[in-house]
Amino acid sequence: MWGQVARLGPGATARVDRLRRRAPWFDHLARAGGRYTRTQGDLMAAGVTYFVFLGLFPVLLLVASGIALVLSGDALLQQELYGAIREAFPGSTGEQIVGELRSAVDAAGLTGLIGAVGVVYAGLRAMDKLRIGMELIWKGRADEPEFWRDNLQDLVALVLLGVVGLVSLTLTGVGTRATAWFLDLLGLEGVPGLGVLTSVLGLALALLTDVLVFLWLLRVVPSTSSPLRRLLPGALFGAAGLEVLKLAGTLYLSLIGGSVTASAFGGAVGILVWINLVARFAFFTAAWTASLPSLTSAASAAPAGPVPVPAGSGARPAARR
Repeated sequence: MWGQVARLGPGATARVDRLRRRAPWFDHLARAGGRYTRTQGDLMAAGVTYFVFLGLFPVLLLVASGIALVLSGDALLQQELYGAIREAFPGSTGEQIVGELRSAVDAAGLTGLIGAVGVVYAGLRAMDKLRIGMELIWKGRADEPEFWRDNLQDLVALVLLGVVGLVSLTLTGVGTRATAWFLDLLGLEGVPGLGVLTSVLGLALALLTDVLVFLWLLRVVPSTSSPLRRLLPGALFGAAGLEVLKLAGTLYLSLIGGSVTASAFGGAVGILVWINLVARFAFFTAAWTASLPSLTSAASAAPAGPVPVPAGSGARPAARR
C-alpha cells in the first residue's frame, strides 16, 4: 500500500511519515493496512464473496420450498391464491403462472432438498475461506488442514452465525416494536424525540449483536488465545463499521427501488458489491485488531521456545521459565 505513496515522490512519503509519528491512530491504521495487504486480504475477501453470493440462490430455493409446503397443506389457501392470480393476470398468462405454482407445490420436497444441499456446500466453502483468511492475518500462515475437523468446525460456525444473524434481526425488530408499544401504552407516542429514542434502542441492540459476532470472528474463527478484553476494541471498531455498511446498503436499495430496470440489474450487482465490502472490512478489522499495541506488545513479550542444542553434544535444552 505504501509503495503507491512512495511513487508519488519523496515529499509525499515524508509527509506521511511525519503524520504517522504525530498521530498514533494513523500509524495504527497504516500498520493494519500493511498487514491486510501482505496477507492478501482482498483475495480472501473475493473467495468469501463468491461462495456467499452463490449461497443466495439455494436460500431462495429453500424459501420457495417453505412457501410451497405451506400451500400444499392448505387447499383453501391454494384456491384463493390461484383465483387472485387469475384475476390479476387474465387469460393464458394467469393460467401459466398457476401451472408453475402447482408444479412448485408438487416438487416442494425435492426443491427443499436441493436448496439445503446448496446452502450447506456454499456455506462450508465460505466459512473455509473466512477461517483461512483470519488465520493468515493473525498468524501469518494457515493451520495444517484436517478435513473432518475443519468441516465440522465450519459447519458449527455456519449454524451459529445463522442463528446469531436471526437473533440480531429479531432483537432489533422486537426491541423497536416493544419500545413503541410501551410508549403507546403510556400515551407518550406523540412526544417529540421519543421516536428517535426508539430508533436508537434498535441500533444499540444491533450493535451489541455485531460486537458478539466480531468477538467470535476475532477469537474463535482463527483459534487465537488473546483475552476477550483485548479484542473488545476491535469488536467495537468492526461493529460500528458494519452498521455504517448496513446503512449504506439500505440507502442504495431505496435509491434503486423506484426503477424496475435498476432494481433488476442494480439489485444483484449491489448485493455482490456489498457482500465484498463486508468481507473486506471483516478482514481489515482483524488486521486492525492484530495491530493493536496491547496485542503486539504481548506477542513480543511472549517467552521464546527452548534453545536448540547441537546433536551429539550431550547437553539438554534449557527448560522454559
